[in-house]
Amino acid sequence: MRLFITALACLVSSGLLAQETIDTISYSTYPGMAQYEINAINETFKNAANPLIVTYLGSEMHDYFYFPFKDNKDNYYDFAYRNNNLCDIPFSEDDAPLDEWGKKASKLVGRKFLITWEYELSYVVCCDGRQDSYPAMLPRIAKIEYYTD
Repeated sequence: MRLFITALACLVSSGLLAQETIDTISYSTYPGMAQYEINAINETFKNAANPLIVTYLGSEMHDYFYFPFKDNKDNYYDFAYRNNNLCDIPFSEDDAPLDEWGKKASKLVGRKFLITWEYELSYVVCCDGRQDSYPAMLPRIAKIEYYTD
């Protein structure tokens, strides 16, 4: 019983004291393009507000899946391939910005959202049109809600 209480106390205290996730993944063995993608994503979030007020641009599938948002300073944030918590907002892979007639396809496209984000183990998919996955510590949506001025 004493061992259980000691283990529980250590677990709780380590959780309370952990302020940020430490990235211990060695990206040096990844292809250069995967390293570039990971660095580009993390650089985008380097000075990002938390939470972010952003406009949803609509998901799209081109060479890869895109789940993009843009803030009022034209900073682009793509949350594709992350373990996102989308709450009860009905995002889907079919939220294309425009349908085949050039009209807005989703009621969510163009709406503003308040995104609280955090770093979590996720992955990037790349390179040169391939669908290879590479684990990485990347920003993900921890909470999202509709934003009203």
